[in-house]
Amino acid sequence: MGSKFLTRRKGVIMSSKFLTGRSAVGAFASLAIILVSGISSAQAQDTIKIAVGSPLTGALAKQGQEVANAVQLAVDEWNAKGGVLSKKIQLVKADDGGNPQVAVAAGEKVAADPSVVGAIWGITSSTCLPVSEILDRSNMAMITPGCSNPKVTDRGLKTVNRLCARDDFQAPAAVMFAVNDLKAKKIAIFDDGTAGPRGQADEAEKQAKAMGATVQRFVIRSGDKDFRAVLGTVPKDIDIIFGGLWAPDAALIAKQLVDVGLKVKIIGTDANYEPVDYIEAAGGAAEGNYVTFFVPDMKKIPAASAFVKSFEGKYGSISSYGPLAYEAANILLEAVKKAGKADRAAVAQAIRQIKGYKGILGQSITFDSKGDVATQSLSVYQIKDNRFSLIKTVAK
Repeated sequence: MGSKFLTRRKGVIMSSKFLTGRSAVGAFASLAIILVSGISSAQAQDTIKIAVGSPLTGALAKQGQEVANAVQLAVDEWNAKGGVLSKKIQLVKADDGGNPQVAVAAGEKVAADPSVVGAIWGITSSTCLPVSEILDRSNMAMITPGCSNPKVTDRGLKTVNRLCARDDFQAPAAVMFAVNDLKAKKIAIFDDGTAGPRGQADEAEKQAKAMGATVQRFVIRSGDKDFRAVLGTVPKDIDIIFGGLWAPDAALIAKQLVDVGLKVKIIGTDANYEPVDYIEAAGGAAEGNYVTFFVPDMKKIPAASAFVKSFEGKYGSISSYGPLAYEAANILLEAVKKAGKADRAAVAQAIRQIKGYKGILGQSITFDSKGDVATQSLSVYQIKDNRFSLIKTVAK
């Protein structure tokens, strides 16, 4: 036997003459779902989401996690000041694994969430290329802190932007340093066959040949633990090795050179700018080698002092793409503010309209019609006493 009752809550009416047992439980469960959904919708209206995509697992997890941490720091700082458009900011973290297939799935998931208005994505061009197309189809703005292959911005995608220098600037600059400053005439060029490293190697070869240097190309498989079979084919009179390689592979090559009788320095690109995965992993074998990277020593830039203190106090030492990711996150949130609404297309347009943004990198940021920074800069470091020592900074 039951009793008749009527329940009214936020416009939801439930009536039953004899509601007992399982039917009563089911009714209350339905009501709970409706109420929770209402709360979730209200919470969603009070937040704005941005995404960060990077390798949070796998061989490049250390560099990828620094990207995620830097973006989180920017979000936390904005939230401490009231958020953006009077709404709190929520960060969605996507693990692209440094793998194109994994990245596609991660990108599709981010694009499918209508509350995400923009993304900071990528340190590997092989993931940036497919993800950028996915995000562009949904009108979502993307700023990459580390995907340097020219194709990232050469496809005319109006939502895609890049904060780091392009490889057709970075790789030639490294070769010019090798030829002009180090007097190299014979260069062995290494890559791993993937989009970013291969693109760097191609640009390095073009520049070296244009300067009259002799070039030989070599390809390794990233992730292998023994490169001596390939290294053994490198001529002993090579003056320098240009490495379009990720830090773990470059560290192994540096260690294994002596095993094949090679006494030669390596000049690597941005992927080698990692003190743990390169310098420490090489066990002293990287001493004296050279690396190019997209930013100068952050501890010597006055505008970056607060960022360095906050980041290192919370996450430990800055080692790679963190400053670029932090800058990118702040530019994205400034664009949301400038757009005046959480609208993907409006935010994407606002990013391209930003002129002369001055953040922590020590340079003025304006994006050109492709989405590249109009004035690019690059720093050359040498490893001395197990740390990166800045030698020079060049601009384009």
